[in-house]
Amino acid sequence: MIHQKHRLVITMSLLLSLASATSNAYQVKDDYAIPYLKNAKIFAQFTDELPAVINYFTAHSQEEIITFYQDKFGKPISRELKRQRLTLYFTHKDRQLRVVISQQGNKNQVDILMSK
Repeated sequence: MIHQKHRLVITMSLLLSLASATSNAYQVKDDYAIPYLKNAKIFAQFTDELPAVINYFTAHSQEEIITFYQDKFGKPISRELKRQRLTLYFTHKDRQLRVVISQQGNKNQVDILMSK
């Protein structure tokens, strides 16, 4: 019984550390933040005011990126595929978010726009 509880505590600790190791966020205004994957190679970031933008490259797959943002913002209100770019539209709190995912070589580019 003690071993099972100990194993459960270790498992929960590992899951929590994995969750915190997979993401970061830029604070925009008040309590709004734009999350991004931990291994992101950010090449543009304009987060001082709204509309706010973050652009980055990641080795994560399109499915992993979608899951990451669905975990953060819920189910997208719509999605669109144009010129091999997938755009997900979210409403979170009182903000509009657009997440664009496009293949760039062996990585994915993620462009995020947060607006009122």
